[in-house]
Amino acid sequence: MSALAIPALGLANRAAQALPALFADLALRSPSPDVVRLESTGHGEDGKGAATYISDARCDAGLLAAHPRFVFATANGRIFRLLPEAGSLSAEQGGAAGDGLANDQGALQAAIDYAEAVGAAELRFEAAYYRVDCPLRTSPAGDIRAEDGHPLVVRRSLCLRGCAAQRTVLDFRALDGEDPETDFQLVATSASDPTLAVWRGGGLYLQGDTSDPGEGQRSIGRLEIDRLVFRGNRHRTGEYSWPADPLTGDGWDTSDKALWMQDCFAGEIVVSDTDMIGWKGEIVFVAGEANALESLELHRCRLETGNGNALNAGTDCDLLAVDCSFGDCYQAQEDVAKTRATYRNCSWHDCVATGIGNGPTDGPYHSLAYPTRDETAPLPTIRLENCKFRDIDVLRFTSWVSGSIRTIDCTVVLDGNEAMALRDTDLRIEAWLDRKSGIHALQFDGVDTLAEPVPGAPAGIFKLPPSQVRIDVALRRTRLAQEQDRQWLGCFWTGYIDKSCELAFSGPTVSGGGPHGGAAPVSMPRVSQRVPETTSSIWARGWYKLPDVSGAGEIIPCAPFMAIEMTSGIIADVTLARTPLGGDQFGYADGQRIRIVKHGPTGSIRFAKGASGSFAVRETRVLDNPNDWIEFSYNRDWQRWEEEGFLSDA
Repeated sequence: MSALAIPALGLANRAAQALPALFADLALRSPSPDVVRLESTGHGEDGKGAATYISDARCDAGLLAAHPRFVFATANGRIFRLLPEAGSLSAEQGGAAGDGLANDQGALQAAIDYAEAVGAAELRFEAAYYRVDCPLRTSPAGDIRAEDGHPLVVRRSLCLRGCAAQRTVLDFRALDGEDPETDFQLVATSASDPTLAVWRGGGLYLQGDTSDPGEGQRSIGRLEIDRLVFRGNRHRTGEYSWPADPLTGDGWDTSDKALWMQDCFAGEIVVSDTDMIGWKGEIVFVAGEANALESLELHRCRLETGNGNALNAGTDCDLLAVDCSFGDCYQAQEDVAKTRATYRNCSWHDCVATGIGNGPTDGPYHSLAYPTRDETAPLPTIRLENCKFRDIDVLRFTSWVSGSIRTIDCTVVLDGNEAMALRDTDLRIEAWLDRKSGIHALQFDGVDTLAEPVPGAPAGIFKLPPSQVRIDVALRRTRLAQEQDRQWLGCFWTGYIDKSCELAFSGPTVSGGGPHGGAAPVSMPRVSQRVPETTSSIWARGWYKLPDVSGAGEIIPCAPFMAIEMTSGIIADVTLARTPLGGDQFGYADGQRIRIVKHGPTGSIRFAKGASGSFAVRETRVLDNPNDWIEFSYNRDWQRWEEEGFLSDA
């Protein structure tokens, strides 16, 4: 060999050491010290997981030991690590098969761990389908911070993005790929309670800061999830008791949350074009201190199907949901402790209950359902814009909710006993009856008593009557409901309600009468009922029937339209109550209008001019015949009812 050939061979060898190869083959190379960059043609096979690897100051024995799927040592002892491309790496670069057959849990978690170690901003899922098995859980179920048994764990800011032609499916299975509906792990309930508890492990678990470093300093400053499907493979069985039954696995499995953040701190969570379907517990679950999460955004997402709640963001984070749906579970949403939330073009459907409302609270010494307000700060707002609720048995709204909604086969409930200080709610409701019958469109419950302490509050803090609540309900029936003669049961209120509250109703009259507070209400908010201005016969179809009258006495106004039937043939002199049974604070509102119609031919009802200071008529009025009526409006200055109209064919 000539002397000229030796340098040429050296150059050729140097070039050969730098040629692209599979990840495992790169470790067999002996690149010269001046080679700091190597290329792979793939991780396990050519064309899948190709990447660039560099040797820099980060490449040490610790990084190699912690991340062997992304870091390798060459034959001559040099260490190279994967270089994220524009801050992004792929699951395939960590060896994920992405074929739906092999268990990719280890590769996906390794990719998350490496991204966090080198500060990569994004993990790409390039295939359409990944199988993710639940790993073994040995820690007790109650050990919230333990990571074992969680399929995927995130500890730093990261974006998880599906990059396939269609949204990427993460198919979450049980241990060893078994069916999570029937195959689950059993672990101790807690370190002190060896009772066995069901463990399915959920999907993505957030290991945020356990103590708050402050906004802008949190380890998970931003978690983004985009174009993914979290397929849980669990079913809604209708068994909502918890904990789940360790024999059958059925019930509410509190270990099984698609997105789980609890008792830690994070910044922003943004989820877009992502479905999370089929889980035994809550689907999106955030719990902890009021400031545990700064904001939660959901765009074009579906959270559906399971035995728990679809959306449970139980911290005081800013919440924005746009074009999302929640349902086919126990509660489509469980919501408390919000200062600001906006829902736009969203739907809630097919569940036992849903609750939206409340506001900031006084922390651990008050029940989370007791809202408080910093009066130096802006009004808390929960805004519903073009939102729909369908097939929900009990749809609850509490404080600081406003907007326009459509309900289908739902009963809307505002309950002062549960909300404890219900206030500043303003809703316009288009209520449709379709496939159900015999349900109430609206139930407005004040507090049962004025002296019930708030659970967990200091002494002297009591539940408060609802105040400044305004509800406008337009009753509707679909053609199917009309053809099947399906009827609303109407609307009613109970308990102590402040006179500042207003209820307005329109649309077809209902079976059993119009809106009312019962025969002897303790309160009456301002109530209006808009029905066609035609004959008294049509008016009578919207009345609430009072108890039969046999003689003289006082009528307690309890509805915009009331009907009275006499049981004897006498002329009965009647008066009107100046306040509901609860007193002046609880009604009647200035200008409140009521109409009283006589039902049946028996006897007569007389309002004698000057007979009582509780009402004023232009002249003595007698309701003699069926469908005779008289109308009054309330004058709060004089605390009396004043005649507005009278009709009789006598």
